Amino acid sequence: MNHSRPFGIILALALPLAALAQGGVSVFDGGAHMVASTFECGTAGHQVKKQNITIDSGKTRYAFGYSGCTDPAHGDQRPSAEGNFGMPEPWVGNWYWGGFIQVMVNGTDALTYDLTDMRILESGPRGSFQAVWKHPDATIGLRIMMLPWSNHVLCDLSWKPVPDKTVKSVSVVLRCYPSFFTTSQHRQGERHCQTPRIDLKQPQTLDLVPDKDTYLYYYDAIFDKAKGEGTGPCAAIIAPEAVASGKVAIGDYSEDTTVSLKPEVGHVRFALYDFAGLTNAEAEAYLKAQAAPDLAELLKVDFRPSVVRETDPEKFRAEATKLLADAADDGVALKPQVDELLAKIGALKAKADAGDWQAEADIAQALRGADELFWRLRTFAALNSP
Repeated sequence: MNHSRPFGIILALALPLAALAQGGVSVFDGGAHMVASTFECGTAGHQVKKQNITIDSGKTRYAFGYSGCTDPAHGDQRPSAEGNFGMPEPWVGNWYWGGFIQVMVNGTDALTYDLTDMRILESGPRGSFQAVWKHPDATIGLRIMMLPWSNHVLCDLSWKPVPDKTVKSVSVVLRCYPSFFTTSQHRQGERHCQTPRIDLKQPQTLDLVPDKDTYLYYYDAIFDKAKGEGTGPCAAIIAPEAVASGKVAIGDYSEDTTVSLKPEVGHVRFALYDFAGLTNAEAEAYLKAQAAPDLAELLKVDFRPSVVRETDPEKFRAEATKLLADAADDGVALKPQVDELLAKIGALKAKADAGDWQAEADIAQALRGADELFWRLRTFAALNSP
């Protein structure tokens, strides 16, 4: 009996389990759930939507959390006092757990609007998930990925105008509290932001030169693990293609990075590092040695789910048809499921090719869900082969 799998797609679906056994990337979705409002919108009894996804490269685990009040009293807004999208791990402060990012589209934060999608895209040889928001003027998508044994996350942020709307301005605000919550703990630190060309300390504003400030290293000279203080610093890399200008407000508590983007580009890529557990010297040495290779990796990676990139719908249909024929009478009962899957992929593929992230995620989800179906079909085909 021939045990080779005729589907390239089936092999792709099987790879995550094998990769996990060899130390690949795992992703876990805690699921969306509702909790009673406490601090989020200031109104007791309101229902707040929460969802956390963790992604673990085998070396470092990152966690991301969404929060937004769903009460009709807020209209199309989803308020959350600390922010709508945070990073509670590796450490709650470096990229702030309550909300480390704002995406300002035409002057309003897109992340305060309805979250329409947040789900895992893939795991195994690499791991990723996406979140999608419905701003009145644009669909905003954020994909976050880790590669095996990586210490940072790769991010792709996109904005796509809705029909009859124009995106006139886009900016991203990133917030971190490097190594320690100084003010809230009644301690005085010495915040810094360092790039390859300059190192400034609080209280100052660093005006960014996108092509030269190829990494942003946020640290506190007092709260340094080498001195037995703090948790460790953090950093960011922002691909310069979409950047018009930027600045870092180096405060005595938070450091806020505002990057103005070119609306016509449609997306920006960036990488985030949480160096919890490392000394300042260790983190700095890493960035000086690895920031350039990490930026090159960020620029070349394809954020589309692997199973979507590797699937040719026509070839898929032809191979499915052949498997059904080879399965003979045993395949009759499976044909309606195969036909439904083929129709679904065909309908979604055009949308996915046009850049619809939710369609891409739907295809990946459908193909993952069909793994057992095609294992059965392949088995019947093998049993009925001459």
